[in-house]
Amino acid sequence: MVLTIMTKEYKSAISIVKPSAFVRRESDKTKLNWFCYEMSMAFYEEMNENLGKSLKKYRISDKDIADFSIYLSKRMKDIILKKLSGRIDKVYFSCELVESYFPKLNDRLVNKLLDVISKAWYKQLDFCAVCPTRCITEKDVYCTMFDEKNL
Repeated sequence: MVLTIMTKEYKSAISIVKPSAFVRRESDKTKLNWFCYEMSMAFYEEMNENLGKSLKKYRISDKDIADFSIYLSKRMKDIILKKLSGRIDKVYFSCELVESYFPKLNDRLVNKLLDVISKAWYKQLDFCAVCPTRCITEKDVYCTMFDEKNL
C-alpha cells in the first residue's frame, strides 16, 4: 500500500469516510471502487478544509460532507468510465449534483463548492499519476486494500 502524508484533514477523512461504503459484496472489491474511495476522501478533505465553516452555517456537519463526498464519487464512476473509454473528453462537475444534495445552498456557495471539488479531482489525479496501485488502468482487478484489517 502507498504511504500517504497524514495531514489532520486526511486523518479526519479516514475516520469518517470508510471503504465499506464502496463494497456491498466481494465482487465490489475492485481498484475502480478503491479509486472512488480515495476520491471521496479527497473531496471530503478539500470541502472540509476550504468550506467547512461556510457549510456549517447551513447546518451541514462533517458527516454530511462525508456522505456527500461518498455520493459524489459514486456518481462520478460512470463519468470516469466514459473518460477512460474515450467517449468524453473532459470530466465536469455539474451544479445539479450539488444542488440536489444540498438544496438550501446559495449559488455563490454552490460555485465555490464546485471549485473545491474540481481542485480535489485534479489533486487526486496528480497523486494517481505516480501511485503504483494503478487503480484506473487496472480498474477491474481485485483490490486487496479492501481486505486490510485496519479499515
